[in-house]
Amino acid sequence: MCSTDLSAQTSVADSLRTVLKAHPGKADEIGTAFFNLAAQHLSSDAKKALTYADEILLFQRNIKNQHLLSAAYRVKGIIHLNLSQFPEALSSLHKALEIDEKLKADFGMIGDLNTIGLVYMSQSKYPEALRYYLLALAKAEKINRELDVASTKANIGIVYTEMGDYEQAMQHYERSLTIFRNNNHYSGQTNTLTNIGIVYYKKKNIPEAIRYSRLALALADSVRDIRSQGRENGNLSAYYNELGQHDLALEHGLRAIAINKEIGSTKSLGLNEQNVSAAYLKKGNLKLAREHGLDALKIGMALNATDIKKEASLGLSEVYEALSKPDSALHYYKMFTVFSDSISNDNNRREVTRMGLKYEFDKTEAVYKQKQLLADEQLRQQQLELALSASQFQQGEQLRRLQEVQLQNEKLLNEEKQKQLIIAQNNEKIQAGKVNALSQQQQLDRLELKQLWLYGILALVVLFSVLVFLLNLYRLRRLKYKNEIQLQESEQNALKLKHQHQLSESELKAIRSQMNPHFIFNVLNSIESYIMDNDKKTASRLIQKFAALSRLILENSTKSLVTADKEWKALLLYTELEDIRYSNSFTYIFNVDEQLQLKTLFLPPMLIQPLIENAILHGLMTGGREHGHLSVSLKKTDTGVCITVKDNGAGFENTVNPARISGIKEKSMGLASIEDRIAMINKQYPGGKARFTIGRGEAGKGTTAEIHLPFFEGQSVLN
Repeated sequence: MCSTDLSAQTSVADSLRTVLKAHPGKADEIGTAFFNLAAQHLSSDAKKALTYADEILLFQRNIKNQHLLSAAYRVKGIIHLNLSQFPEALSSLHKALEIDEKLKADFGMIGDLNTIGLVYMSQSKYPEALRYYLLALAKAEKINRELDVASTKANIGIVYTEMGDYEQAMQHYERSLTIFRNNNHYSGQTNTLTNIGIVYYKKKNIPEAIRYSRLALALADSVRDIRSQGRENGNLSAYYNELGQHDLALEHGLRAIAINKEIGSTKSLGLNEQNVSAAYLKKGNLKLAREHGLDALKIGMALNATDIKKEASLGLSEVYEALSKPDSALHYYKMFTVFSDSISNDNNRREVTRMGLKYEFDKTEAVYKQKQLLADEQLRQQQLELALSASQFQQGEQLRRLQEVQLQNEKLLNEEKQKQLIIAQNNEKIQAGKVNALSQQQQLDRLELKQLWLYGILALVVLFSVLVFLLNLYRLRRLKYKNEIQLQESEQNALKLKHQHQLSESELKAIRSQMNPHFIFNVLNSIESYIMDNDKKTASRLIQKFAALSRLILENSTKSLVTADKEWKALLLYTELEDIRYSNSFTYIFNVDEQLQLKTLFLPPMLIQPLIENAILHGLMTGGREHGHLSVSLKKTDTGVCITVKDNGAGFENTVNPARISGIKEKSMGLASIEDRIAMINKQYPGGKARFTIGRGEAGKGTTAEIHLPFFEGQSVLN
């Protein structure tokens, strides 16, 4: 964060304190503002976040909203946990739990219980951690909070992982990961992928551990989760140490140390120090291995973190053995044995198993009690219904008797009304005779007047119909003339667009026709070099792969767009050819975004291949570089897709022309051809969404090239 931001936030905090002094009644609003500041700094500056949380507790007596007060204690506990201040974290979290229990706030209690479990787990106190996790899980399932269920199950999975029950751990992780993915919860996905990677690591399946760890790191990078970035770099350091790739282990370990020092994550820093110590030991730098190992043990002792003390003690034992100091080596190995027993003794295992079984029993018993209560309630309801039915029957009898009396009264009233009706009818007949004569004359007068109105209306209708007919005839002629003009204009525009598309397509074919011979020339040179060296087996493999690659190129050569799975296969074949050609002197990896379906995605053929060629020839194969690595990725973006080609070679501006070394072609047409094709794509698909960039890689190492393309429609695949 820049100094301007810090000064601005300090000014905001000062303003809030001033407002509080002048208006104590606004304590809830000011407390909410301080809480938002604490949450904003939670992952980036834990100590700053702690000061904002403490600000709320300074005037807690004026706060009416107790939910805000419990949230302040809870976030303070999380900050202490991130700073590895475990006693302070437990104190704040228990205060938050006490308030939430009084408020009967299930949501708050779930967060309190889960975080208390995290504190105990960070101290390797797994039975205590599991006890609080199970309490949180029961409440989350009771109120059907799906994300809280997922988070709690993931935490329980960690306990089972540490206790060696990997099957139970994976069941919890897979359930959590499904819920997180359904709810697009990226932080939860990151943590669960990390935990699955740790299970594979403990099961000695290191490639799978690295795969899940890299998936987690990619998610952390996408949402800029600094804490997860530090954690995953530390995990990758341990995994690469296990594979014997100590340079990569050292690179990720030092990166993790820098991140965790920045955010103040002391426990993670202790684990990182031990990974770096192991890498230095394998590389023979015993001095640095001892220094980092002692730092790791010091952090473990300060935090009373048994897992760190165990790993650091074992590492120091190996370092002192390499230094030919058997007394020190034995001393630290004895410490390792003590710490190992404290984590994985049978009492802990039995306690974890007992608590898991008790939770399932309590859950089953609660369901049985609920069913019993429901049955009792139904019985009471039936009894009430019977009593109500009896009461309703008595009321019905009384109502029936009342209706009989009313019916007798109504019968007498009807007889009286009949007599009065007969008298009224006779009077009406007398009056009707008088009125009848008068009404007949009036009807004759009205009939004559209606005939006059009818003739007038008929004349007006005829006149109006003639006018409407003439007006519609005029409008039809105008519409016909206008449609003819629009039809002519649309035909002219369609003809113009067709000519323009044919011109663009012709230019694009010309560019592709330059690229295909250029690529074939390089591969044939490679095959020739192996034949000249009398390496028939390698030359035969090259020819077989080149034949498969040529077939793909011939299939795609008449198309402006091809399905991404065919193009991706062609790129893999080309990279394998170059890898064989240079005697497996570099490593490579191809990654595809899980959101993309290669069979339904379309890409321009032979557009990406020149970037891979340049990365190998002008980056990895120059200057005798070791540990060369090539990375090709295909990711979905907001406007389309992005293809990224990275290498850790000589760098974009420091490239030495390998043609002078290997005798291969001296003139490269790849980059110019790519720029020409990007320009043609933007002509065919207006909007300027396609672009090409190339420059230095991360930290100034190697080269990074990116091609951004729009989503192409399937009907435009064929020329």
